[in-house]
Amino acid sequence: MGSVTDEEEIMTSNSQVISNLKPALVWRHFAALADRPRPSGYEQEVKTYVIAWAEDNGFKCYSDDIGNLIVKVPGRGVGVEAEPVILQGHLDMVCEKNSGVDHDFFKDPIQLRLEGDRLYAKQTTLGADNGIGVALSMAAGDGVYGDHPPLELLFTIDEETGMSGALNLDGRYLAGRRLINLDAEEEGVLYVGCAGGRDLVASRRLDWDAVEPGTLAVRLSLTGLRGGHSGLDIIKNRGNAIRLLSQILIQLPRKGVDLRLCRFEGGSKRNAIPREATAVVRIRAELLARLPEILEAQMSELKKLHTDSEANFDLHIEALQGDDIPPLKETIAQGLLSYCFSQATGVVTMSQSIPGLVETSNNLGVVTWSEDLVTVTSCSRSSNGAALDQLCDQLASVAHLCGLSVRSDAGYPGWLPDLSSPMLAITKEVFAEYYGREPEVTAIHAGLECGILGERVPGLDMISFGPDIQDAHSPDESVCTESVAVVHEQLGHLLRALC
Repeated sequence: MGSVTDEEEIMTSNSQVISNLKPALVWRHFAALADRPRPSGYEQEVKTYVIAWAEDNGFKCYSDDIGNLIVKVPGRGVGVEAEPVILQGHLDMVCEKNSGVDHDFFKDPIQLRLEGDRLYAKQTTLGADNGIGVALSMAAGDGVYGDHPPLELLFTIDEETGMSGALNLDGRYLAGRRLINLDAEEEGVLYVGCAGGRDLVASRRLDWDAVEPGTLAVRLSLTGLRGGHSGLDIIKNRGNAIRLLSQILIQLPRKGVDLRLCRFEGGSKRNAIPREATAVVRIRAELLARLPEILEAQMSELKKLHTDSEANFDLHIEALQGDDIPPLKETIAQGLLSYCFSQATGVVTMSQSIPGLVETSNNLGVVTWSEDLVTVTSCSRSSNGAALDQLCDQLASVAHLCGLSVRSDAGYPGWLPDLSSPMLAITKEVFAEYYGREPEVTAIHAGLECGILGERVPGLDMISFGPDIQDAHSPDESVCTESVAVVHEQLGHLLRALC
């Protein structure tokens, strides 16, 4: 992919896919976002689109030093003199694709496909997280609602890889103190709190032994896991490819297959549950014939751990040619595999105050390999600051025991629920009238930018909601088109109520 003709064909196809979807303006903006590359840190093309749209409409548009955009939309109708409302979303997307897919996220458009009432991408993440939030905000700016307060459309950058946009937001550009975050993924649910998070990076310098005569190199590839968002999907007992493959390698010697590790890597995003992992090992040549049977038995046992959440993962074996693939020093290999297998990954504790809500979790997200360094990145989350500190300390201790050095970022704060919030009260009334029942009010086990924004702009009164999005951060990501129409309508009712 990558030619101008290919890109034009995809853009034309995308326009056709969304041509009958309602509300038309929302989907037109979303298709325009899908047509433009927007990996975290590379949002310039979508920023150019937003800036051009603002200029065409005569709106003032500002960019702070870090690169966030703030578009000022005057109030309309009875909302002209009302207090401003901030509509907030992020411009970047998680870039994941299935193995073997030819797609360059830095150049190629996302290819949209519609199945019933759900919109997907072809073999890649869709970017509904958070392209739908941006598109809803821009449609509001287009005047689809008639009456609304002055709007400040806040579009942040780099939400998915470090939240540097929110962390460095210049709050002086914002006059409003009422904020609607449109980065939630379950229609009809109002979010009033979120988890904080921190990344922990463990690494070790690599050293090698000589190749033993009579051995051959074998590549093991674990594929077919579902992956998903490391916050929202962590409760679903999905398999972690890195942890599962490390378990296989640790157990193989007990099954009669002595091995030497040459290479081990997996995952692609710290905040996505890894779907794939690969290892290269050296084994005695005479063991190759027995290896498939032994691995099949191991895989059968592993699948019993995920009977309800994973159905199609598999392990592929490939014998490699040549004697130029040396094994790692045994202490380095054992330390790396032990760290990956022994660290807590998945749900650590559940909330005691909100039923069904994960309090603390950890995602063993990425193992990367360079010429002389292996790096293991974990993404930990908790709504309890003390629990997050404890978990990160435990991970660091395990890493040190396994011979890895550790560094940790400062993390980002959670968002403490305020059940007496005026924004919550008004939004509950609007949703109750729409559904004929009280909406669910809860917190989310994910790192919404609200916690950071509340620190950067003191006094913010915030609420978060959005349409039904499934399997965010994975190539299975989809959004319910009917749900987008519902949220679009709810947002209009809420903005009129805030006039």
